[in-house]
Amino acid sequence: MRLLTKLAYAAPSVGFAGISLPLLIYLPTFYATQRGVPIAAVGAAFLIIRLLDIGFDPIVGALMDRTNARIGRFRLWMAAGTPLLLLSVWGLFMPPPGAGLTWLIICLVGLYAAWSICFVAQLGWGVALSNDYAERNSIFAWWQMAYLAGTLCISALPLLPALKASPELTVPAMGTFILFAAPLGVLLAVLLVPEPGVGPRPHARLVDYFKLIARPNVARLLIVDLLIGMAIFNSGALFFFYFGAVRGIGFGQAAILLFATNLGSLCGAWLWSRLATRIEKHRAAMVAFGCYALFLVLVSFAPMTVLPVALAVMLVFGATLSAGPVLVRSMLADVGDEEKLRHGVDHTGLLSALFANSNKIGAAIGPAISFLILGAVGFQPKAPQQSEAALHMLSGLAIWAPAVIGLVCVAVISGHRLSRAAHARVREELAAAAL
Repeated sequence: MRLLTKLAYAAPSVGFAGISLPLLIYLPTFYATQRGVPIAAVGAAFLIIRLLDIGFDPIVGALMDRTNARIGRFRLWMAAGTPLLLLSVWGLFMPPPGAGLTWLIICLVGLYAAWSICFVAQLGWGVALSNDYAERNSIFAWWQMAYLAGTLCISALPLLPALKASPELTVPAMGTFILFAAPLGVLLAVLLVPEPGVGPRPHARLVDYFKLIARPNVARLLIVDLLIGMAIFNSGALFFFYFGAVRGIGFGQAAILLFATNLGSLCGAWLWSRLATRIEKHRAAMVAFGCYALFLVLVSFAPMTVLPVALAVMLVFGATLSAGPVLVRSMLADVGDEEKLRHGVDHTGLLSALFANSNKIGAAIGPAISFLILGAVGFQPKAPQQSEAALHMLSGLAIWAPAVIGLVCVAVISGHRLSRAAHARVREELAAAAL
């Protein structure tokens, strides 16, 4: 596959990343501090809407599997979902004066619905692009690197002198970046990336959704995707709170550390892709999740007020964050071949919806539970001083709980059995059956 095709396929991720990082870190803080919405209400809003959105994904995935369009089923759905996504971004990132909890809820509903369509479409499209075990690592590594390039752009915005002087303009500036980058990336993908044809279309039923969940290889990947998503999104949502309240680091230096973390993650996408090709995908994932837990502990003990040390630690730690998105998606594509051989039909859309769900559940549960717990122990984002109980709880939620989850993921992924050789046999049988 040509490099240009991979780059064009990954291009929408630059703009989509501009949504992900603010949803995780900046928007909850923005609405809790600058808009005066109570932190517990912010956490509840994000949790409830994300959970409601879960039911939307399997519907979208099933409809994609049954779509038959000349330009391709996933390409069509991505193009259709983009206008709603842009409208919702405008409302959420550039709210009018007086916009509060109700405005937040309305815009979040629109954004998550559009994001479901675009994310499932892009994931399914990537799964369909290649049948090769190793090339799938490369496809999803480029996706992740484009995503992280967008994240770096977003995380660099608060470092600009104009935004340092007027931090209340940071979130609107992020919205402007998304409104430019997302439609440009989608246009490049739609124009330059082919979409291979598929075999017989399934008549997806609700029972098929649960049957897929129950398949051992699918269930194992879903559990890992859910758990590592919970850990990473939780740590991200608490990033500025942890470094500010526990480590005594100001917003400006914390933003630099966040940028270093994302830069390390960008390098890590290439690293895990290469390592997975050498030692098998599940083994590379075990190494990555173990290192994630180890370097989280290092973050808690390293002298983070010494900037060179802090930058080095966050660069190395950041490299572990891209393993899940690259390797789990690549393993999902292999499992999709296995399920296609088993059932004789293409369930790519439904499988992609399952993994969109696990990603969203992890992103919802981790931060929301942490916000609710912090509210219960009396943590106040604007308070100059915090209680000892609140600080200990913040450290436990930001560092120690995610580290334990990383070790659990090592144990779970160790049972993955669809190796390179096993996948090659699956592809041979699919070719023999003309599927």
